[in-house]
Formats: sequence, C-alpha cells, structure tokens
Amino acid sequence: MKAAVVHDANQLVIEDIPMPVLNPYAALCKILYGATCTATDMHIISHTVIKTSYPTLLGHESIGEVLECGRKVRHFKVGDRLTNVGVPPLPALDLHSFGGGFAEYGLAFDYEAMRIDGLSKEEILNLTTGPRQPSSLVPEDIPSVVAPLLITWRETWSYLTRMGMKQGLRVLVIGSGGNGLSFICHARALQAGLIVAVGSEHRRDLALACGADEYQCYKDDSLIEHVRQAATGYDLVVDAIGASSGMNPYLRLLAPDAVVGIYGIEGRQNMSLNPMAAAHSFRFYKDGYREIEAHQPVIENIRAGFLQASHFYATERPYPLVNLQDAFDMLRRKEMPKALIQMHDLCTDHI
Repeated sequence: MKAAVVHDANQLVIEDIPMPVLNPYAALCKILYGATCTATDMHIISHTVIKTSYPTLLGHESIGEVLECGRKVRHFKVGDRLTNVGVPPLPALDLHSFGGGFAEYGLAFDYEAMRIDGLSKEEILNLTTGPRQPSSLVPEDIPSVVAPLLITWRETWSYLTRMGMKQGLRVLVIGSGGNGLSFICHARALQAGLIVAVGSEHRRDLALACGADEYQCYKDDSLIEHVRQAATGYDLVVDAIGASSGMNPYLRLLAPDAVVGIYGIEGRQNMSLNPMAAAHSFRFYKDGYREIEAHQPVIENIRAGFLQASHFYATERPYPLVNLQDAFDMLRRKEMPKALIQMHDLCTDHI
C-alpha cells in the first residue's frame, strides 16, 4: 500500500510499504481522509521543533472504515468509521510513526477491550507498538470529509474547557491557524462575552466567520493598544502559536485572576514568560487536553453549525495522497489553514 514517509529533513516521499498486520485487539481500516496538522507536520518534515526519528510515517488526523476486526475487538464492527486511524511503527523496517495516518490502510485499537480484559500497560504498548490516541465512532450524519477535523476540534475543545472557559468571559485568542480558529469557534459556542483574536491579516475574514467579535493584525504597530481598547481586561488568554516570549506583551491586559494558556509549540524548547509583566495575579494553565472527552460536545457543535469544515480546508477539493507535497506547498503559501487529504482515487464515502 502507499504511505507518506519522511526519510530525512525535507524529504517527503509517497512509497509502498507493507500492509498493517492485524492483532486480536486491532481493526484493519481503509483510511478514507486525513487532515494536515499543519505546523506539526511541517516541523516533522523540516526537523525543527519536533525532531522525530527518521524515517517516519506522517499524519495523525485520519479517519477510516473498518474492513476486518481482530477476534477480541468488541467495540467496533465492519463498516464503522473511526477516528485516529494510522499505521503503527514497523520496527522490522526501522520505520517510525508519528500517527501514520497518511496511508491507504491503517489500524485502530480497541483500548476498552484491552482494559476490560485486564492487559497491563506494557502488554498494551506491545500490541499497539507505542502510545496512540483511542479511536471513536464517527456518527452517520458527519461526512467523511469533515470527520478528520474531529481530532483538532476535540484537542482544542478539551484544552479550552479545562482552562475554565465559560459563558460571559472576555477571551483573547493569539493565532489564526487551524488551532487559533478552533479556539474562536469553541469560545463562540460556549457563549463568551467577547472574543478578540490576533493573527495574520489574510485570516481576518475567516476569524470573524468563526465567531471573533474583533480582529487585530499581529503586524499592527499599535497592536497592544488596540487589543487593550477592546476590553477592560481579559479573563482568558490562549496562545495558539507559542513563540518563546510571545505571551509577555499581552500579560498587561489581563483581568484579575485571569487564566493564561500556551497551546502552541513554536518556542517550547526555549519558553520565556515574565509574570512580573502582568497587570494582575493570574493562573497559568499547563495540564494539556484529553481528546476523547471532547468527542460528543464537538459532534454537537458540528450539528449546531459552530464548527464548519469549510473555514479550515476545501472539502470539495481534497488532495490525493500521491499529491501530498502539493498540499504542503499550498499550506506554505497560507492559502488555507489546513488541507484535506484523500487516500484512495475513488473515495466518495459519506461525502
């Protein structure tokens, strides 16, 4: 089967690899579509920020249809569509995996069955060839071209709600990529009192469509003053970029007892946060997210119209897997926040 492999820095190749091998707790899936996790994937390709071992299988936002189940699988069945499908590492080929979702076929694992059967953490790691996110059922009314976004939307929903997002808060979102836009959508669904976003000028219309009340370009010489004028103080600030000292200028805009979270990873290896720059005492959030807990709220927000795939990528023009490099070229031109990748030539399932 075909799969995307990064052999070395900036060496992305679509090549043939062996089909995944089923085990008792795995389901073999035909991978339908995947979404780029744009910054993460580019870091893996360029070997910056995220320095995975090479060669590595790329893609961690893919969904697939179950073709066959291992004999101990009991929470999936043939025909189900599942999130978080990919190819595990292949040690015999010295092939690593960062999800392995940009491939024609992959595996999903029944973690609940493993838990019920009393498998140890070591036994689970041996069966799955490493830690992986649990798969979830994609409801019938969610199109396959939308479903890859469940991963991004669940991660960001979990993160934001764990920060303490609730109705009426004044929210500042830093960043206008896929994660930044997701935070805006979630804050609107949770009835924020005010949503101000900071990002690239070419993303202004998208951010406003996602629910931002005001938008400021990060290149504006008077950026901080304009953001200050929008609110008397921000209750929640989430940084979707994570530049090493990018949060510091905004700390002076905090309301008393505000919550600050740095979700992005750009400067994580050399992060600098100066609490003395803050106007008030604040809480720094650093407990991450648990993707699986956000599955149902995200499904409901798709149905309610708060989350629209068209704001993130062109659902009607997916990139074939063999043209994955073209998708990344488009992303470097910043034409869209993400790209939709189609794994098979004749893949019209559930569009």
